[in-house]
Amino acid sequence: MSLVQNPAIVYISPAELIIHPKLIEIYGENEERPALEKSISEKGILESLKVSTRNGVNVVLAGKCRLQIAHKLLISSVKVEFVESASPEEDLKLVLAFNLHREGGKTHYQKFQEGQYWESVLRPQAKERQRESARRLNLSNDSNLNHSINESKSQLEKGRRVIQEVSENLNISVGSYHKGRKVFDFISQLRELGKFKAVVALEMEFNRSIDAAYKFVCNQDICNQVIDLLEATEISGIGDGIAWILCGDKRSFNPEGYRNPFRRFQLDQVYQFKKRLRPELEIVGRVIGITNEFVVFGLRNLGNMSLEIVNLRPRQIDAELQDEPSASQRKRIFHLMQKFSDVFPVQVSLAELLKLTNLTDKEEVLLRLYESDVFEKTWEDYKTQMKSMEVSTNRKKDNIRAA
Repeated sequence: MSLVQNPAIVYISPAELIIHPKLIEIYGENEERPALEKSISEKGILESLKVSTRNGVNVVLAGKCRLQIAHKLLISSVKVEFVESASPEEDLKLVLAFNLHREGGKTHYQKFQEGQYWESVLRPQAKERQRESARRLNLSNDSNLNHSINESKSQLEKGRRVIQEVSENLNISVGSYHKGRKVFDFISQLRELGKFKAVVALEMEFNRSIDAAYKFVCNQDICNQVIDLLEATEISGIGDGIAWILCGDKRSFNPEGYRNPFRRFQLDQVYQFKKRLRPELEIVGRVIGITNEFVVFGLRNLGNMSLEIVNLRPRQIDAELQDEPSASQRKRIFHLMQKFSDVFPVQVSLAELLKLTNLTDKEEVLLRLYESDVFEKTWEDYKTQMKSMEVSTNRKKDNIRAA
């Protein structure tokens, strides 16, 4: 396998190119690359696509995203650099080599798909090097025991060298590779079993954190329960499932707890936390949103008196539900939102006030200002002024015409 020496750069139609299936298998059918798309739309494709014509077809070995963006932007021709390859195996080696330091970042799952390939290539090479070394050794004076010990040590060292080289190719530590490989293999097992909802969820968790996914897979009891919940569409993610199970462990104290841990939270509820989430935050917060993963709280920052948004998983919430502390103020705010339904900035400021548990004195003054007739009087004055200006303008036009 070799690259063409000083290869000619040619321009051909995107319609004449096909993408190597391994690129799609590793990186997906379609990738979101907004920065690359913006660059191509402004400057064109600067780096040539690497293409093999080994079997008479123009197969893209590097440049999948650039080609797909070219199709999207209706670019008539793309810059191509042809490379030599003598076999499908060499095509595959070039695919992995060209994309080793691929721009745009790779997910952990994509890296371990590459790692699977690198292991399949490097292990036979390491084994062949070991055989060659053994042939050169003079083992005539070694006992069978010593030979067995040396062979075991050599096998172990060979495995370590392979893992070290694969880890360096993937730009992760050896420890993370060992953990990630366990998760990657488990995802493959789930796919073989047809548990595709669990596959998607675990792959997302894996891409977020190798360590978190590894700990999850190692805890077989929780892992199996969460997989069942995912396949039953009771939850949407690994974190939600763990929260569900941990909440279920307390069902002797809370019989309802075994059910969805989000069910006890409702929008606009106020909770007092047992400890401040951060020193500068008020100890009480309002539920202003509930997502598939988090309960979203609005809390007052006591340093600058602004609103801060905090996302917490149910299992992280150590707080007690409180009675509504500002019911009368909220009633007034809702009334004002109707009154100023056609004034967007006022709507925004009122909506932000609803996210707080109580108002400061200055905010109360603002509320009273909105409630006063200042806006209506100012609006009437403004309309009168505009009408006067319109009359004056019309008079000037009439005078010009008369002249």
